[in-house]
Amino acid sequence: MSETAEGWRRVLSAFDSWIEYESMEFAPWTGYFSMENLRNLTDAERLGWMHSMVDEIIPGRIEKCRDAAIALEDFQPYMPDASARDTVQSMIDLNTVLRDGMMQMSDVLGNMKEEYRQGGLDEVTPHLSELIDIEEDIRHHMSLYSKGFAKLRSLGLEIPDDLR
Repeated sequence: MSETAEGWRRVLSAFDSWIEYESMEFAPWTGYFSMENLRNLTDAERLGWMHSMVDEIIPGRIEKCRDAAIALEDFQPYMPDASARDTVQSMIDLNTVLRDGMMQMSDVLGNMKEEYRQGGLDEVTPHLSELIDIEEDIRHHMSLYSKGFAKLRSLGLEIPDDLR
């Protein structure tokens, strides 16, 4: 396998792993971004959700995002020209924006947990709106990766057939 093909394999593997984490681990927890769904939980379940998000789920999400950045960084030296290297660099930069958003989400949940402990469920409403806005921004930025992959394809860097 050529170095470029191996780079593609690592990048695609990292993105596949991240996509799987998003759908199987992270997405089910986003149902509680809704006040209606939070009301259906007990006090202990609400605190457990907030705790899990801050201590496990979001850090796992950040790690999958970071793995994709590392794969892109390792792939970048095999780009044939400056335009391809710049495209990969923009995808790496996008990854930083995404991780910042994920960390911001974790901060909001940490604040939400404290305010919930002090004032109850009514105190979390502004935090839920903020979480929804952050997640929409994250999803928007995630969708931009497809433009990066399309640009690489337009530059002649096709994914090898055996990796599709």
